[in-house]
Amino acid sequence: MMRTGVLLIIFVFALSGCFSVSISDIKDKPQKYSGKQVLIRGEVTETLSIPFVQEGIYQINDGTGKIWVISQAHVPSRGEDVTVKGEVKTGFTVEDRTLGTVIAEEEK
Repeated sequence: MMRTGVLLIIFVFALSGCFSVSISDIKDKPQKYSGKQVLIRGEVTETLSIPFVQEGIYQINDGTGKIWVISQAHVPSRGEDVTVKGEVKTGFTVEDRTLGTVIAEEEK
């Protein structure tokens, strides 16, 4: 029964074009992942949000590296373990700060 559930999850991600990848792979080859949907897992290490606005950014560390995530909704707390599905974007700038390669989180 458990194996069927795992296979179903893999099948759904295969159909959506989304695949799990390490942050170091994204950072090492940003052109390969730019514009692609990915799935990353890790711990939130930093957050930036604006009071009274849901959007914000947060940084995830998966043990291989760190990457910023642009959120259109909820910004998780530092120390929280999260799974993020989103599109890899390169050369992203917020205000006067260039963040380089980021994940634009898919709305939930």
